[in-house]
Amino acid sequence: MKFFIIIKKDSKRVPNKNFKPLGSMPLWKHLITELINEEVYIDTDSELLLDEFKNYSYIKAYPRSQKFIDYENESSTKLSPALMMIENFLDQYVTDENEIIVTSHVTSPFIKIETIKKAALKLKEGYDSVQACVNHQEFCYFKDRPVNFNPDVVQKTQDLKPVQLGNGAFFIFTKKTFKSQKNRTGQNPYFYPIEYPESIEIDNLEDLEVAEAYYERKHKNN
Repeated sequence: MKFFIIIKKDSKRVPNKNFKPLGSMPLWKHLITELINEEVYIDTDSELLLDEFKNYSYIKAYPRSQKFIDYENESSTKLSPALMMIENFLDQYVTDENEIIVTSHVTSPFIKIETIKKAALKLKEGYDSVQACVNHQEFCYFKDRPVNFNPDVVQKTQDLKPVQLGNGAFFIFTKKTFKSQKNRTGQNPYFYPIEYPESIEIDNLEDLEVAEAYYERKHKNN
């Protein structure tokens, strides 16, 4: 199993997000510390991190290609180069097409390696990829239309079919699946539900405040 992680130097919604303090460590360090016994590859445009990771024996960090930086900054595309960066990693560092690959994000600071490894077992059940998700058992709409309930009756929320919302905590696949689909999600994916606090995903300042509140409460109780 190999882990591939992209760490950007800066972000638009929360400036310097990956380096914001969360408890006693910067945000990026929580996931990296959790993966201490794993084989980790990091693509980053941060010179600070490239220098920092020289001290981590389990990490291979390399500089982000300028073509990926330019692609992301190109206003006309409005797309992430993440899939191209994953393919570049696979071409450079993965020789076994059946190797299990995990892409995760440092913006999911509370995800546990045990959860990821349990999720990866789904590949042995015939699924070709696994994605973290959060189940929401609520009245859900899409484009003003009901998704998981009959609007003509009043149902109990506990009887509603959960709606699965993708979570960036992890994507699991093999090189073979990615190469055939050109995507981290295959033709037969399994959506693996995770719960709070592992589901905390920091996209904006409000998310960071939630993470800080959880961290402080947890360590105060300990």
